[in-house]
Amino acid sequence: MALYNLLLYLFMLLALPAISIAQTTGLPECGSEGRKKLSTNLILIIVFSVLARFVFISAVVVWCLILRQQKHRQEFTGWRIRRFRAVDLSECDVLTNLLDENVIGNSGSGKVYRINVGGKGNATKVVAVKRLWRTGKSDVKMDKEFDAEVKILGKVPHKNIVNLLCCISNEDTKLLVYEYMENGSLDRWLHHREHPGAPTSLDWPTRLTIAIDAARGLSYMHHEFAQPIIHRDVKSSNILLDLSFRAKIADFGLARILIKSGEPEAISAIGGTSGYMAPEYGCRSKENEKVDVYNFGVVLLELTTGRAANEGCADCDLAEWAWRRYNMGAALCDVVDAHIQDRAVISQDAVVVFRLGLTCTHDDPASRPSMKEVLKQLIRVRPHVQPGQRVP
Repeated sequence: MALYNLLLYLFMLLALPAISIAQTTGLPECGSEGRKKLSTNLILIIVFSVLARFVFISAVVVWCLILRQQKHRQEFTGWRIRRFRAVDLSECDVLTNLLDENVIGNSGSGKVYRINVGGKGNATKVVAVKRLWRTGKSDVKMDKEFDAEVKILGKVPHKNIVNLLCCISNEDTKLLVYEYMENGSLDRWLHHREHPGAPTSLDWPTRLTIAIDAARGLSYMHHEFAQPIIHRDVKSSNILLDLSFRAKIADFGLARILIKSGEPEAISAIGGTSGYMAPEYGCRSKENEKVDVYNFGVVLLELTTGRAANEGCADCDLAEWAWRRYNMGAALCDVVDAHIQDRAVISQDAVVVFRLGLTCTHDDPASRPSMKEVLKQLIRVRPHVQPGQRVP
């Protein structure tokens, strides 16, 4: 419609000078036939002038549109898409929606967008797109993280691990397209209650279900996948929740595949998040899956106490605070999050999970249980109320 209005406006501009000439030409009258011949000639001149100019302008407009289309195509030239799940989207669907208003957060390795794709006859689908940070033209570290994440997530079909739908990349930019988790991160539900519009607290059965779901995902990575996988950055903000508050492990930017050759593959890079980092970070040349067990132990302490990973006391993080509290020898019922409904009824179950969190955060990796053992112990805990209840 805009192009039509533009062409109509140009037509009027081009026609007016010719019409004006015809109206102002002061030629003498030469009889009826002369006037008719003169009128016919003027009409032909006007029509020819308008058509010539119209054709010229149309050609210019068409040429500009062709150039614009070619430029648009060039913007998407060089992009490569690798699909891992059946999803109806193209590079254009994703790239044209990487807008500031669609940003929903920043992870340690990139910016995250919420994007609607589909429409025009197809059902609209919401996806999450992680755009990895680019620190230079030849960022080897970022390339390795990207390749590792794609290699792992593209081959991990588990209900408690976030699905990687596809990846889109060119020489400069790398995008990971995930399924969208409607209820966001566990961190948001546990530690952001003070902000306007923040979610209500999670009840104990829901917290326990989240812990079991996350433990299942990690146990699969450690014990059931073809090659054991270390996540290396398990934390409450990397545990995502769907509409039913079922949990999935996300963000494998720091994951590494362990090679079964007697000992795990050496990992030189130091990663992780403050408050979750196991004591062996930076102290040993080799790490194993027990770093994930430590991280998950901190998450269990968060679920039971409601405290954040760095929220221990003035001089210590949550794990150290929990151990100090345990070593005091007093009853542990008062460590349970006061926001949990029926706190007095379920406090014993919460204390059991609290103690499991302590075991997982033991300084000695050999003293920590495996994720398979952690999962078994969580399943043994029986809640006294049904999942899904919310605290007002």
